[in-house]
Formats: sequence, C-alpha cells, structure tokens
Amino acid sequence: MIWLSIIGVDETGLTGLTEDQIKRLKAAKHIITADRWIEDLHQMGIHDGVEIWPSPFRDIYKKLDQWRGEPCVILATGDPLWYGAGSSIISHFPIDEMTIEPAPSGFQMAASRMGWPMAKVVTLTLHGRPVEMIRRAVAPGAKLLILADSAATPKQVADHLMEMGIGSAAMTAIAHIGGASEKRVDGNAMSWAKQPPEIADFHMLAVACPDHSIGFLSTLPGLPDDAYDHDGKLTKSDIRAITLARLQPVAGQLLWDLGCGSGAVGIEWIRAAAFAGAVGVDSRQDRLAVATQNAKRLGVPEWQGICGENISVLDGLDDPDAVFIGGGLSADLVDRVMARLRPSGRLVVNAVTLESEAILLAMRQAHGGRLVRIAVSHAEPVGPYHGWRSAMPVTQWVWTKETFRG
Repeated sequence: MIWLSIIGVDETGLTGLTEDQIKRLKAAKHIITADRWIEDLHQMGIHDGVEIWPSPFRDIYKKLDQWRGEPCVILATGDPLWYGAGSSIISHFPIDEMTIEPAPSGFQMAASRMGWPMAKVVTLTLHGRPVEMIRRAVAPGAKLLILADSAATPKQVADHLMEMGIGSAAMTAIAHIGGASEKRVDGNAMSWAKQPPEIADFHMLAVACPDHSIGFLSTLPGLPDDAYDHDGKLTKSDIRAITLARLQPVAGQLLWDLGCGSGAVGIEWIRAAAFAGAVGVDSRQDRLAVATQNAKRLGVPEWQGICGENISVLDGLDDPDAVFIGGGLSADLVDRVMARLRPSGRLVVNAVTLESEAILLAMRQAHGGRLVRIAVSHAEPVGPYHGWRSAMPVTQWVWTKETFRG
C-alpha cells in the first residue's frame, strides 16, 4: 500500500504542483516541509499536521515509523533522489510503499545556465558535508556543480582551490535558481578568497577548473609519495599502484586497511571508486592523526581511522569487500579476515621481512592464491652519472574468496 508521497518542489513553490499532488497534500494526515513553504500551504487551506524538517534529520525515520500506513507527504527541493531526502528514506522504507516525484533539480538548472552538458559535469553537495570533498573532484578542465551549504561556501571552496594552486578557476554562484528572484554572481577563486560574493545561503555553485594545473593529482592509484605526510610507514607509490590494482576498487564497496600507517592505500581506494569506503586500523594514534589529515587534503574526509590492534577491532567493523594487510601480520589475523570477507572479496598482503614472508608461504600452501615478489629500482645520481638503486623487495600474496557457481 502506498502511504508516502515524496514530492519535489522547485523555486516557484507549490504553485507548480499538479492537481493530483495538491489533492494528496489536502488529504494527507502528516506533511513534512521546509519552513519557506508553510505560508503556501496555509494559503491552500492546509494547517493541520504540518511540520518542518526535523533536526537532526535522522529523527524523520522515527516519525515515519509512527505514521506508517497513514497518508503522508514530504515536500523536498528539486529531485528528492539527487542528494535529497529521498536518497536516505528509500533505505528505510520499501519503494512500493511510496511515490517519488521529482521537480527539475538545481543541478540541471545550473547546468543550463552555464551551458554545460550534464553528462560532462561532476555534481556534489557540501550541504552538511566537509568542504574538502571538492579536492577529489578537481582536475584539469573539470566542471563542478556544487550544492552549497551556506553563504560561506564560495569562500571556503575558493580557499581550497587557492591551496591547490588553481586560483584562476572560474566560479559562479546562482541563488533562487528558477525563481523570480534568481541572482547570479561571477568571479574566480583568487578574487573570492579575498572578497567572497554576497549570496543567499541556499544556492548552486559552479566551478570551471583551468585546462592545465601544476601538481594535479589523478584519482588513479599510485600518487607520488610526497602527496602524503608520513613517518616512513608508507606503501611506496609503485608498490601502492600494484596493490590497489590487485584490491580492485569497486563503487560502493568497503576496504579494511590493516596497519594503515599514513592511510595511503585506503585513501586511494576511495579516490578510485565512487561511494567507496575505507577503514584504516593502526596501533598508533599519532599516525592515525596524520592519516586523517592526509585524507582531508586529498579530498576523502569520509576515510575512517580506528586506533587499536588489528584483531581486537575487527568485530566492530562491517564485513569488507577487500582487505589490505600492510602491518601486524599473523596467521590468526589472516584466518579471521578470510572468514569475514564478503563473496568475491579480495585479500592482499604485503611483506618485506623474512618472518612475514614465511607466513605468506604457509598461507599460500594452505589456501592457494597468487604469490608475487615485486622489486623496484630507481635511477639516482652516482657521482656525475646515474645508476640504479634498488628498493627493498616486497612479497605480495593475493587471495580471492570464491563464490558458489550453481
């Protein structure tokens, strides 16, 4: 039975609703709406059962549970499934109990104002989210459409762009988009870092990155080592690229990075796949603090760090799709990880000591998998000439949890 209607509303307000949507509003026992539409509801003769969005937002689930089966309407902005309320509500209630009806999204309207094809635009929201998220999306020639958190967002974004060395990035803020009071302000990161525009809290922000930038960091694995702060506990760039290739980042999947050190493997896992997650475990809080700052600077503030010994924290973690063990290796740890891996999960273990290598040999004999030795050499000065300097070789074991094929 359908009892919940999630209706998207654009800047024109409730005057743009269909006759059927208005009928459901008037028949609803409960209505959740933004306060800016309260007066419109009153003008329609709707007074009872009207509530503004709860704060914190998670309280909405308890309300909807209590009202389940009764006619309810939620008035959301634009497309409820495009960084809107519908995105989380559908994870709590079956889709066959509701209807979701989008209005034109602010992203779509902003793209039309800028003349940017939607298929070539990166969209993201900073509403209630860390501004560092933009760093992952910044790339030569990239065009970003950002749902702002407040009037402070343009300067915050401009400050980060300046830190990344692209003060020439063009920026446009558009408020009340699609309405009679629509306002557009144009500038660039350098000017807005000094003097931000006067703009309403609720607005769309467009950023056009320059075609060339010094120090650009790709979302592909293997970032240069100097992209990270570390105390030496760092999987080096060449080995890291091979390791991530074996871990196979997949959108929406979770990685455990055990013995994470600087956090590099987990950070690049998230950068490589949309909506991916990573949890880094390390026994030293000071290293986790550095890893957290690395994650923010590289645009993945959602990276999580947990302090403790590997085995002691596993019970509190969600089952992983992939696991990297870079420190704290033991046969017991491997057994526990293999049991927790999801079907088709990947396990990659790197070892540099003879003792750790012996564990990998035993694991391969017991469970199969692929054992590889990786040796990397770099050209370095030898007097007036150059020669090869070899890094310590890495023994890598790769194992995949096979699924039943019926």
